Amino acid sequence: MKREDIGSSLFWLLLGAGVAYAGWDLGLGKLRDPGPGFMLFWVGLIMVGLSLAIGAGALRRAPGAAVALWAGSRWRKIILVVAALVGYAYALERLGFFLTTVLVLIFLFKAIEPQRWTVAVAGAVLTALAAYGLFNLWLGAQLPRGALFG
Repeated sequence: MKREDIGSSLFWLLLGAGVAYAGWDLGLGKLRDPGPGFMLFWVGLIMVGLSLAIGAGALRRAPGAAVALWAGSRWRKIILVVAALVGYAYALERLGFFLTTVLVLIFLFKAIEPQRWTVAVAGAVLTALAAYGLFNLWLGAQLPRGALFG
């Protein structure tokens, strides 16, 4: 088995856990009277089991593969992105979709993969406008306006 088997087994493990949780949340019912989440729950558990088997096999055949999977990770940048997403979620209602999106994108463009200011600001504004057009105008989703914009 290859190193990619470890990454893919982690992906399928998380997906299977999500499917099982969704099934649990919908309600399992009883064995003779299954609820709407019965099948989802068991499919999710089977996905988790299979992904654990594939991951364990890959780890057994390639000692040190778990360490190699995370080798070269840029933890500082990962933490900055997670912090930016948490800040985005916190500021979204207060500042509104457009302003929050522009500010977070400028931060990401400058801090994660440094760009020139013109590229960062233009990219952030164009991306926020495109997202606003797609979600608000075309799909009709109501995006937060924020305290500044009413």
